[in-house]
Amino acid sequence: MQEHCPSLGARLGLRGSLCRAEPPFKRQIPHWVPCLARVWHTPISPCVSTGCLAVTGPHTMRGYVGGSLLVNCRYEAGQEMQPKFWCYPGRIFTCSDDIIITSSEHPMVRVHRFSIQDNRTRRVFTVTMESLTEGDAGTYVCGVRTGTFNIDEGHVVKVIVDPGQSLHLSAPPQHSTSAQVGLIPALTLPPSIPPPTAAGTDAPRGTPGSFRYFPVLAGLQVLALLAMSGAVLWASLRG
Repeated sequence: MQEHCPSLGARLGLRGSLCRAEPPFKRQIPHWVPCLARVWHTPISPCVSTGCLAVTGPHTMRGYVGGSLLVNCRYEAGQEMQPKFWCYPGRIFTCSDDIIITSSEHPMVRVHRFSIQDNRTRRVFTVTMESLTEGDAGTYVCGVRTGTFNIDEGHVVKVIVDPGQSLHLSAPPQHSTSAQVGLIPALTLPPSIPPPTAAGTDAPRGTPGSFRYFPVLAGLQVLALLAMSGAVLWASLRG
């Protein structure tokens, strides 16, 4: 670094240029210093610009009571083996309470209704919240545990839980089922139409006498023929 004011008088502004540092000195300032200055008095870090936070994800997620919610957060290369967490936010990049967190040996962890799975190939970890309740609504942080002065790299996510609609969705199938049951009697044949099996037996009921007296008439005709034959035979014998 070269100094433009070698004498004390120059540094006091008497003659010569003011003392200043070369541009390389400005680039040596850590990128997280402006971020830390902005969030020193805030409970949740609003610094989400490039270089401030290495973890990215959705800002707002919405779910329903009784349902599930999946949150995907992405991290940078080189953080594959570091723990990934889902927590309630604290002050200055810290968590007030860890809900669930992975480890280098366990990339997938489940605790009650919460689970977290770290895909180290894609550098994305997924947080799942099951059986949502109205109490699950609030602000969370998904992030990477760096272990350096407890300053974590995280992303703030707001979770909204709306009332469930499962009862309204199941009502239409119940009505359709009852309607189908009501249509079943309408598919039966009316009482005025006789069954097909009885149609053949009921057809001759209009002329029962013809079938009843047919043997008698046939017998009389046979007797008349016999009588005529006998008379002819008796006449031929007498002649």
